[in-house]
Amino acid sequence: MFSPYIIGRHPVLEALESGRKIDKILLEQGVRGEVIDQIKQICRDQQIPVQQVPPQKIDREVRGNHQGVAALTSAIEYYELQDVIDKAFEEGEWPLLVVLDEVTDVRNIGAIARTAFGLGANGIVIPQKGSAPIQADAIKASAGALLKIPVCKVSNLSVAIKDIKLNGFAVAGIHAHTQAMIESIEAKQPLAIVMGAEDTGISPSVQKEVQAFYKIPIQGIESYNVSVAAAMTLYQVSLNRKV
Repeated sequence: MFSPYIIGRHPVLEALESGRKIDKILLEQGVRGEVIDQIKQICRDQQIPVQQVPPQKIDREVRGNHQGVAALTSAIEYYELQDVIDKAFEEGEWPLLVVLDEVTDVRNIGAIARTAFGLGANGIVIPQKGSAPIQADAIKASAGALLKIPVCKVSNLSVAIKDIKLNGFAVAGIHAHTQAMIESIEAKQPLAIVMGAEDTGISPSVQKEVQAFYKIPIQGIESYNVSVAAAMTLYQVSLNRKV
């Protein structure tokens, strides 16, 4: 069976030094050594998340002689944000990006990607930290869309949104506590839609970069699943572009 993990101190170090795409590093709490220090330094330089975990967690996640270290490899190739933006403008006058702020459920990531690809979005932007790792479960939930739509993993989501705006995009956030409805989104322009985590919404630092907020009609419940909310929003954008 295929494992998404590289295990062992030297194999992990070699993978990092070779430029292999790594989603995160698991380090057993208390593990030490020269190679461990090298791994940590490379992760700092490359802004790869390092998660300190108890021994039972790493034993549960991986099999074999892991020596207290495991690297979760990426199941997809990530794209540079500017490359995706440039290509999007080449393909049409109204590019569409989906920005996901701390969406941590792999099934939600997959479902959003499936809808985004089906409704013509040009790319998905996720943060390096605080996002679900894109592995087999996410790809399955996306019905393969994550292998087709470009995904950009950025070190700082607020800075990435600043760059998106500098490229001429309007940035709209979906937020429960606002007056404007998604029907009023001005869609006939380059547009980035920001979706937040289901429980906490868009984080305060990201909210500062959003230019306008919109809400989805709802009654009787507090909120929709984030993948459902994204689907409703993206469909409304597609309708607004046809009017």
